[in-house]
Formats: sequence, C-alpha cells, structure tokens
Amino acid sequence: MPPDRDAPAPDRLTALSQTDLLDTPPEPGFDRVTRLATRLLQAPAAIIALVDRDRQFFKSSIGLCEPWNSLRETPLNHSFCQHVVSTAAPLAVSDASQHPLVKNHLAVPVLGVIAYLGVPLKLSGGEVIGALYVIDHVPRAWSEEDIAQLVELSEIVMDEIALRAENARRRTVEQHHRVLVHELNHRVKNTLALVDSIIALSIRADATFVNFGEALRGRIAALTRSHALALDRGREAITLDELVEAELAPLQCERVAVDGPLVQLAPGIALYLSMGLHELVTNAVKYGALSNDAGGVTLGWRLDDGRLKLSWQESGGPLVTPPARNGFGSLLFERILGPALGGAVTRDFAADGLKVKFDMPLTS
Repeated sequence: MPPDRDAPAPDRLTALSQTDLLDTPPEPGFDRVTRLATRLLQAPAAIIALVDRDRQFFKSSIGLCEPWNSLRETPLNHSFCQHVVSTAAPLAVSDASQHPLVKNHLAVPVLGVIAYLGVPLKLSGGEVIGALYVIDHVPRAWSEEDIAQLVELSEIVMDEIALRAENARRRTVEQHHRVLVHELNHRVKNTLALVDSIIALSIRADATFVNFGEALRGRIAALTRSHALALDRGREAITLDELVEAELAPLQCERVAVDGPLVQLAPGIALYLSMGLHELVTNAVKYGALSNDAGGVTLGWRLDDGRLKLSWQESGGPLVTPPARNGFGSLLFERILGPALGGAVTRDFAADGLKVKFDMPLTS
C-alpha cells in the first residue's frame, strides 16, 4: 500500500516540536517581521504559521480577523500553508475562489482569504516547519519582487528561530554544568569531612599527634567553610564580608575590628584568602593579640585601581618575635598565597604586634 502523501513527515514534526515555538506567546522579534511584511507588500494581513499534525499555529499574526487572531490557530482545512510545507516551495494564489488547489478550503469563506502568498520556513536540516504568508481579501496578482521580499523576510524569521535554538542549547549546557559542579562540590565537601574524621581517629589512637592533628583539622575546617560558601553560590561571587564573618565566627568575641567596602571575590580567590585568614586567626589566638585579655586585631581593606589591599594588624598582645623555624604558616604566606592570588603578601613581625598585608588584583 503506497504511503499517504498528505501525512506529515515524522522528522518534520519532531523538528517542529524541538523548536519549542508551538503554543508560545507572541514575541516582538516575530511580530516585527509580520508588520514589515504588511508594509512592504501592501497587504492587510501577514502571518507566521507553524504547521502541526492537524492544525496551524500562528506564532505571529497582523491583521487577521477574529476569533482566529485571538485563538492563534486553525484546523488544517483552513490552511493554505500545508501546501507550502508539503511542496517546500512558495505558493502564490491570485484568486482563491478560482484556484483548483484551494478553492474548496474553508479559509476562503471563514478567513476571507482571496489572494495568498506564502513562502516556506525551512530549518537548517531542511525540514519545513511552516510558512510566512500575506493575504488580501480581494483578487491580486503577486509579482516576482513580492515573492523575493517575502523570502528575504522568511530568512529573518529563521535567523530568529536559530537564535532561540542556540540560546536554549546554551541554557541546557549551563544547567548541566551547574548540576555537575554542584555534585562535584558535594563530593569534595564529603571528602573533606572524611579526612577530618580520619585525623580525629588518628589523634585518639596516638596522643603524640594531638597538636599536629588539631592544627590540621582547623585548616581543613577553614577549607570546608570557604567551600560551603562557594557551594551555596555556585559560580557566583562571594563577598569578602561573608568570608571574614565565616572565619571569625568560631572566635565568638568582639576583639577583631573589621572595616572595608563591599568586595566581590571569585570562588578561587576566596578559597586561598580563607586559608590565610584562618592561619592568622589561629596564630593570634594561640600566640598573638588574642591569646590574652587585652589584645585586639584590626582587619581592614580597600580597593585601589582594581586591586584589593587588605591589612591585618595586631596590638596589645605579647611581645612579638619572628618564628624560630619555618612552619606551615611561613610556607603558606611566603610561597603559596602570593602566587596563588596573583599578588604579594608581606609579614612584619613588629614587637608591638604582627602586621600582614595582602595586595592583589581582583581577578579569578
């Protein structure tokens, strides 16, 4: 049995569905084309029709009579466009009441279509999903120039559809990326928690690891806090205030004076800054200005020509002496933070209080 030549091709209907245009509200980009078509061709009505399995949906219509203009669709027995789609070629009808292909269509008495000029809307894959057409309510001869103008306008429609498709593809890719990053972040967070548990068990098993183990757990906790901020924000920036608040929260004291403008930090910068701040807070509590009842810390920052300049200054604590050996803190400040932040970190072991300065660009 031969195939039904009038049946819609499945690949065409699939392609139409994938445009996500069916049953969507009017949009300015498409309405501009139909308005321009009525002006260029001096026609009372212009329509962008998408031909579905058993109906034509009007993505844009100018000058169409009611109730069809509000309904924004008709059955296919009201549609000349199905012939444009099936032939993938323009259709010019000067007088529908005399044209053998369409004279019995309901579009003639119901929509008042007498003269019709339609051109196919073809996707890059070759699928024809509908037609851009103009109509007149009186007989009219269409010229080659009329067809050429309408074809050119149809290319604008297809450019708009292609742009929508690309934007939708990018949104899908970005959504998948966010899901993957979120899952990766959770895995990293769980890994940090596992490492902390292993260290805690090691401390219980061997008391000689207590000091080293607790220091290491504190550093892991700092990484976890900054990572949690990054996890909450995804790829969005983290404010320096939030980072400082997270690092100072365990102190539960008011002996650190904080002052500085709103600064947005990329997650990568925030991670390294949190490590530096954690080390400063820990050392201040153990050996510096926060190790007695009289000392305090001033933490401030400012922006200067695209650079962040942050200072940590202790006062009122025990007499300061440079460290006798280079531990993790020295390695962190002297070799890691500066290159990682793309700037410089300096420490001054002044007798009246440690002074540390960060100078770095605000880039990721």
